[in-house]
Amino acid sequence: MSAARSITLTVPWNVAVATFMLLNVALMWVVTPRISHFLLVTRYYSEHEYTYIGTDHPMRLPINLPTSYHALGSGEPGFSLYADDDWATLFPASDGFTDLGPQNRTFLVSMVHQLHCLDVFRVGFVTNRTGYAHHVEHCLRYMLQMVLCNADATLEADEPGMRDGRLEHAAGGIGSVRECKDWTALRKYLDEHPAGPAHL
Repeated sequence: MSAARSITLTVPWNVAVATFMLLNVALMWVVTPRISHFLLVTRYYSEHEYTYIGTDHPMRLPINLPTSYHALGSGEPGFSLYADDDWATLFPASDGFTDLGPQNRTFLVSMVHQLHCLDVFRVGFVTNRTGYAHHVEHCLRYMLQMVLCNADATLEADEPGMRDGRLEHAAGGIGSVRECKDWTALRKYLDEHPAGPAHL
């Protein structure tokens, strides 16, 4: 049985100190501005007293939504094109409007607008009503911007398949897990804080 050998690495103290100082400065140079910016933005939004006049209001509803994780499923058999009752369960009684600020300024929460647009696509497809194209077009453009804004980088596994005699990439997204916000908490808030009557 051979005895374990120990190797001693000797680094001159001045090289070790200089290396430590260089790494420390580099770390502070890279990290400090980011931390300062984060703290400044967080402090502004948490301490700023909004007037709710013009654009002086928070960008988001000031509540904390818990994070949740969901594996994408097919959604079948619910939420079909003709399932009006299923779709109705998604909307708060307030239709997504809530009042904020000392003058009870009314706002629509974006999630509900996005759900509304999905429902517009569904109803527009089912009814094919004359004049409905304008509303569908608005919602299509709105949802495009929401998708681009969220830039969801969740990975969906490739499921290659044959198309026109060629093997091509494809992905249905089923089973991919996404980090989400608890939308039911947001709906609950909107049910508990509906907007008052409309006014000019």
